[in-house]
Amino acid sequence: MFDIRDYFENEYKLSGVRPDIVNIDDDISHDITNLLSNRFSSLYRRDRYKHRDSGIEIIYPSLRYPENTRLLLNPDRIRYLLSFYPHKADFCRVDKIVMRPRYIEIGNVELISLYLRRKKILVLYLFHPHFYKMRYAGPGGCDGECDEDEINLGTIMAGKLMGGTFRIDDNAGIYVHPLWYLLSTIGYGNDDGIDKFFIKKESVNDTMYEILNDVSFYYSRHGY
Repeated sequence: MFDIRDYFENEYKLSGVRPDIVNIDDDISHDITNLLSNRFSSLYRRDRYKHRDSGIEIIYPSLRYPENTRLLLNPDRIRYLLSFYPHKADFCRVDKIVMRPRYIEIGNVELISLYLRRKKILVLYLFHPHFYKMRYAGPGGCDGECDEDEINLGTIMAGKLMGGTFRIDDNAGIYVHPLWYLLSTIGYGNDDGIDKFFIKKESVNDTMYEILNDVSFYYSRHGY
């Protein structure tokens, strides 16, 4: 499978040119196309989340990691996150969610996700656990005169404030799971562009970093 780290080393190491991730869209698109076609039956399985007339296909590794780690998303977790996502209209921008069990990091910058616009495919990679700070404006947006319940995620979640989905700090800030952030950010287009999402860590947690690399290497050895 295509790996950004290998691409950087092979294409830019000798030239001394700064790597530009924008230029690898064709390679990424080809990689995901192969994943969903030629090699799909042996390495990945399909699941599905449905909400009214919309449906999102969840594509996940058929091989389970032998150790218990919460760093790996599974179909049940994805369905849970989708079921409580406040603005279901955003689902029209996603046909498939692909879970790639690989950790890609260079210089403390981690690749979190890719979004293939025309194909409406959202690809999730391994990453350090984190939240995104957001403001929820209620169904369809809000001009500042919304009913309080429309902007209260506690009400929307019906009291199910489960860890790892979102949290609220003392200043009423809302911090959401990366999947929620991605769903609220991506935009479908008729072009073949690929949106890339990264996080930059000021310092790497050695223990977490080792676990992510171990998981990624395990799946790499099995053809992922």
